[in-house]
Amino acid sequence: MKKLLLILSLTVTGCAFHQQPYVMHAGNTPQSETAVFASLDDRSTKFNDSRILSVNEKKTPCAQVGCPYWVRVTPGSHTFKVRYTSNHHWNLHSSGYSVAELDVALDDMKPRHVYVLRYLERNDEVVAFAEDLGENPDYGITLGLEGVNKRFYKVDF
Repeated sequence: MKKLLLILSLTVTGCAFHQQPYVMHAGNTPQSETAVFASLDDRSTKFNDSRILSVNEKKTPCAQVGCPYWVRVTPGSHTFKVRYTSNHHWNLHSSGYSVAELDVALDDMKPRHVYVLRYLERNDEVVAFAEDLGENPDYGITLGLEGVNKRFYKVDF
């Protein structure tokens, strides 16, 4: 029972980690003067997972509970390294998935804007491009399982 409680505690803590964009800037920049980059394509019809490994070569805290889905940065130009996984399959004898690490450079990110990475898979290749959703959009990520603890977390500035 103690092991189960520990696992549940870690799961709840992990989800809390992803409920808001992880702050990747130094200093005391007010939240209203930041931009958000999200690697989770909310329009994808395919089961995939994408996590941000680094921003401007500074690693994200992946060891805690997995790399973040979204990060908060100061306006300007940034380079993001993203790990995209897809083609998840499980059967009686094996399981697996495909992985691609992508470098995404964004110039002139604006304050209070959200940039979402969109993915296209062609043959054995993944193409990614960022969509600027504009200033203070109605955007967020959904975490949890349907019927259990599924919840939408809206970005705020």
